[in-house]
This record gives sequence, C-alpha cells and structure tokens, in this order.
Amino acid sequence: MFFFSFRKCKNGNKRNKTELERPRVTFRTRSELEIMDDGYKWRKYGKKAVKNSPNLRNYYKCSSEGCSVKKRVERDRDDSSYVITTYDGVHNHESPFTSHYSQISFVQPDAA
Repeated sequence: MFFFSFRKCKNGNKRNKTELERPRVTFRTRSELEIMDDGYKWRKYGKKAVKNSPNLRNYYKCSSEGCSVKKRVERDRDDSSYVITTYDGVHNHESPFTSHYSQISFVQPDAA
C-alpha cells in the first residue's frame, strides 16, 4: 500500500506554483527489517521519538551529491510488524542499482 501527496505550507495552504513542489510518497510494508534496500544509498541524519508511538522515527538523506531527497522510516504505531517509509522529493539521478545492473547481460548464451 502506498500514498502519494504534495507538501503543503505549515499554515495548511498549498504552495504557490512558483515554488518547487516536492512529491511525498509513503509505503506501508510488512517487514521484520527496519531498513529495506530500495536501490539508493542513504545517510542517516537523525532520529526522534514520535508522539503516541513507542517507536522512533529515523531520518535519511540521499547520499548522491546534489540530490535533495529525504526519507523517514518508522514502525506503525498500531501494528509494529509494518514499516512506514516516506520519501520526500524526486531523485535527480539513476539508482546505483540500476546503473550497475544495466551493464550486465541477462541473456544466456546459446546451448551447443
């Protein structure tokens, strides 16, 4: 399951069209792992306690130079078997996973 939205100003109004809109996408995934591999490299820059939740929220920035995408990762407060991952922004580069594997041929040679 995922959700897609645009950021709003702190006062609740949508931003002006002249301002850069950064899409926000949220995934809710059942997983025992806290960090799931999404093909990008991330640098953790913070964590904090979340109101009405026993779980911490972790904050990450994309480690690619010039990319401003951020993500937050936290356990669902109602069912801790789910991880909620929220991406804020759009990457301005390819996934390192995509560029690495695009050079590999997955076609098997003809059997002789």
